[in-house]
Amino acid sequence: MKKILILSLVFLVLFSMGVLAADYRQEALDNAKPVEMAIAHPEPPDPTNYVQAAALAFKDYVERESNGKITVEISPGGQLGDSAEMPQQVQMNVIQGAMSVAEGHIAPYFGKVQVTAIPYLFRSVDHALYVLDVDRPFGEKLWGMLEEETGLKVLTVWDNGGFRCFTNNKRPIHSPADMKGLKIRTMQIPAHMEMVKALGANPTPIAWTELYNALQLNVVDGQENAIPTIDLGRLQEVQKYLTLDRHVFSLHIFPVNAKWFNGLPAVYQEIIKEGAIQAQDAATRQTRVLRSTLMEDFRNHGMEIYDPTGEEINAFREAAQKPVLKFIREQVGDELVDEMLAASAQAEKDMGYVK
Repeated sequence: MKKILILSLVFLVLFSMGVLAADYRQEALDNAKPVEMAIAHPEPPDPTNYVQAAALAFKDYVERESNGKITVEISPGGQLGDSAEMPQQVQMNVIQGAMSVAEGHIAPYFGKVQVTAIPYLFRSVDHALYVLDVDRPFGEKLWGMLEEETGLKVLTVWDNGGFRCFTNNKRPIHSPADMKGLKIRTMQIPAHMEMVKALGANPTPIAWTELYNALQLNVVDGQENAIPTIDLGRLQEVQKYLTLDRHVFSLHIFPVNAKWFNGLPAVYQEIIKEGAIQAQDAATRQTRVLRSTLMEDFRNHGMEIYDPTGEEINAFREAAQKPVLKFIREQVGDELVDEMLAASAQAEKDMGYVK
């Protein structure tokens, strides 16, 4: 009877706290003025596209939880510019948030993001997201630096299709030796370019919108992107070989204008943060599905897919990690690199990869 009484009291307290919290939120919403929030991305307005899925999940949650006091307007399909332009529009508060911002889009003016490009560091997508989470120590520090330097506040991080992998038209890639002399398109990220050099290939930055034609016309031999991104550009139509080496984690951040966000009522900030988590969950689910289903389509287009062994991955790691680490240290400093390595090692323990 005593245990039952204690459990009943605990339940009553928790229930009362929930009611009070709900009452507080409702009262705060009643007193807040309506707000419009414009977000944009360059991807198709297709709900199966993981960026649009994230945008729709965010809009649905925020509008519902705010009782319609926050209106979210989505501009998909590059209506307001490409991914490289959108962070600048967020900085100027032309739009309040951008849904398709990868590391390459902010690297030109926030070079510290290159610390995420240490090759062959993360064991899985979940491992990378754990380290880069905005509420965990390393992610909080890195994205806090971004906010301080640029005025972009990162609400959440998800994977941009997972890990980047190499494709090319010349030959299968089973080892670093197979990379020698290949012209590989990279993003405008010096650390990525340094990695390609370390593996013996020639990095060639080309805009995403020009990549299909560049591959088709043999301007470059290959490129490196995550599986869903390869499909997004239909690159399987102009590439023959795919190697699942998973060299660098490809990420998306969801930045908003920090000044605008910090000026909102606390209840709106809370709801928008919660909505960002819904967006992250929707995007992550969709990219998981895409990674597991796209291989068959690639093979149907005649693409040969190779999944390296652990020993072969170690050979890639030994060739690329040391010189790229040296380069990144020169670019961002030892402290941030050491903190990233420590955070990754701690995550391995926390997640059970190592004892």
